[in-house]
Amino acid sequence: MTETTSNQNETQPDIVPVSHWHGTEYRGEEPAGERFLMEVVDKRKQSGQLFVDVGAEDGDIDDILTASFEISNLPGSRTHTQAMHLHFNDDEMAMTVFKQGGKYILRPETNVTIVPTVLPNGEHAFIVESIDG
Repeated sequence: MTETTSNQNETQPDIVPVSHWHGTEYRGEEPAGERFLMEVVDKRKQSGQLFVDVGAEDGDIDDILTASFEISNLPGSRTHTQAMHLHFNDDEMAMTVFKQGGKYILRPETNVTIVPTVLPNGEHAFIVESIDG
């Protein structure tokens, strides 16, 4: 997986090309459709964080799904819990998801809205977007 350099004790990114989870290449056939890259940057030993970036191999650099994982605490609480941050980009977080027992607590960042939408198949979902655009 990820390798560590001996001189700096820094973790190198682990980048792997992937396709749709049900893609033909995972059944031993030739790949079909758009290819994506998944990058894992493991900073657990340095800062207790793990970063995952996913984007189209030939896609827009601004259209990358970024999530980071760490141990945090609910605002105003001293109880440590698992947390996942979703990022709009390197400078702007979208929301944090906290794990609390069998539940998830979703906390949008300042200037972020969550609005309902309907997917093409009729299922209900939510759009998380920055008010700033």
